[in-house]
Amino acid sequence: MKRAFLIFILVLLSLNIFSFEFSFRIDDNINSIKTYQGITFKVTHDFEDFHFLGELNAFNDGKYKPSHGETYYKGFYFYMKNGGFIIDFDKYKLSFGRLQHYDIVDSPYSLYISSIGLPAIIIDFNYEDNIFFYESRYIELNRESTIGYPDRGANFKNYGIKFGNFRFAYEEAAVYLETSFDIEYFLNPIPNFFIQYVNISNGKPWTHGFNANSIMGFMLDYTDEYKYIYGQILVDDINTNRILDPDSYQNPDKIAWSLGGHIKTKFGKIGLYNAGATKYTFEPTVPSQKYSYTYYPDVVYNYDGEKAISLEENYIGYYNGENNIAFMGTYSNIINNININGSLEYVISGIKSPANPWGEYSDWTEGGQGTHLLDDEKLEHKYDFNLNFDYYLFGIKIYNGLNLRYTFNKLELSPTSETDSSQIKLFKPSDKNEFYYNMKFGFELSF
Repeated sequence: MKRAFLIFILVLLSLNIFSFEFSFRIDDNINSIKTYQGITFKVTHDFEDFHFLGELNAFNDGKYKPSHGETYYKGFYFYMKNGGFIIDFDKYKLSFGRLQHYDIVDSPYSLYISSIGLPAIIIDFNYEDNIFFYESRYIELNRESTIGYPDRGANFKNYGIKFGNFRFAYEEAAVYLETSFDIEYFLNPIPNFFIQYVNISNGKPWTHGFNANSIMGFMLDYTDEYKYIYGQILVDDINTNRILDPDSYQNPDKIAWSLGGHIKTKFGKIGLYNAGATKYTFEPTVPSQKYSYTYYPDVVYNYDGEKAISLEENYIGYYNGENNIAFMGTYSNIINNININGSLEYVISGIKSPANPWGEYSDWTEGGQGTHLLDDEKLEHKYDFNLNFDYYLFGIKIYNGLNLRYTFNKLELSPTSETDSSQIKLFKPSDKNEFYYNMKFGFELSF
């Protein structure tokens, strides 16, 4: 029986009907904080419209508790970057599983879905024809958490039209509580705001669901053979009193923007980008509603003491979060079969409170009326340089990378005020300046 099965597999492989690709990668990171290794095992299978992807990672950087202690795995913990399926039928595409996922704009500063490509359990339906495109994506946030997080889920949608080299789209997202998956947000193509408004209003026999945090906005981009240009805006909340009731209170605008693009030249591809967000953007409105636009409704976790959840690994959308302005230049090229990618970023940031409504205040009125942006007494200034090379040597893919970062008045986790009802900690500019470097050396074997 085993011999017959083996012969069957060999026949399939010889006919190129059924094939897998395996890869094994080892990275060594030497930096100013902790030298560590990363090991990646990846398997992919592509056949006509079906794509399978699995990617398991192991790290010993001390960020999380080792999976089975020092004895068995020498300090390594496991992390799954990808594990899922993609079915692509030309105009229709369905993705599901734990997958890295991205926004619809080609930018390091995408607003609705982080450009870092954080993995999450997703179900994504995508349709596109010559004129119209539509996408609905479910994102699991918290389900049956063992450390007390409420069940939370999110849904991202975009509706767009194409005309010539341009695309224009309405984008929106919602985070909801007390369930990790609300099927109507995913299946119903009507904008999320109306779904929420209809279903949670009492007095109807089909009333269900809970309050949700909705954000919305637009994008416009242009693509041709040599360049890509885009603009994107996100509105978490906007002050309409300036028009409807100018003599009344003026609540803060909670908005984010991103714009830029790249151009291909004979010297390589050069990109310039700018983004920012006003204070309180992406935050929940009240402490009892933990629907911040983050993967976790907190900023700390416990392992060998209290540790901060990295801002870049918590925000669902724009990875710099609220209360900042950022600028980035990028460069990429292929020279003598060497892939070169580099970037230089400058970010100015104030107080950030991803999961704490209104920062250290009980409500927005304590912080003063109107919109706030970088008006804190102290600000962080961060300069970040990245340069990466990859190339093949004797059939082995080699990776080299360098990251240099200097941070002035570095953001650090700080207690909120005693009168703040949420008591979730904040990230505040400190008196600490830091220089960080990381050198990466790695190789990958594929079969």
